Amino acid sequence: MKNNTRYIIGMTLLILSCSSLADPWKKHKHHRHHKKEVHVVHHYDRHRLPDSAIFLAIAGVSYALINGQYYKENDDHYVVVEKPPKRRYRLGQVIRKLPEGATAVNKRGQQYFVSRGDWFLSTGQGKFVVVRP
Repeated sequence: MKNNTRYIIGMTLLILSCSSLADPWKKHKHHRHHKKEVHVVHHYDRHRLPDSAIFLAIAGVSYALINGQYYKENDDHYVVVEKPPKRRYRLGQVIRKLPEGATAVNKRGQQYFVSRGDWFLSTGQGKFVVVRP
C-alpha cells in the first residue's frame, strides 16, 4: 500500500511540475479578416473586352468602364487609366478664361487650345468656345 501511495504522489508531483513548463495562457488575438483579392487587369485587347464593358465618351475621349476601372483605347488595346476628371465642358460653351495648363495646338492651319481632352477655339474677343477639332 505504501508503494502505491508513493507511486501516486510521485506521479502527481511529476504532472504538476510539467504544467509549470507549459506556455502561459495568452488571450487569443483576432487576426485581420482577409479581404477578397481583387485582380486589376492593366490592359485588354480590343477584340477581347468582357461583355460587361460599358463604353463612355468623356470630354471627347472614349473609355471602357469595366468593374469600376476606366480603360482608354491605345492602338489595338485598352489600358487602365485614372478616373477621368468630372468637370467637363459642353460643346459650344463659351468661356472667358482657358483652363490652367491648356496648351496651344495647330491643326489644319487653325490654332486650338487643349486641356484634359477638351478643345477650345478663340472667338477673337478674348473668349473661347468649346469645339470638336
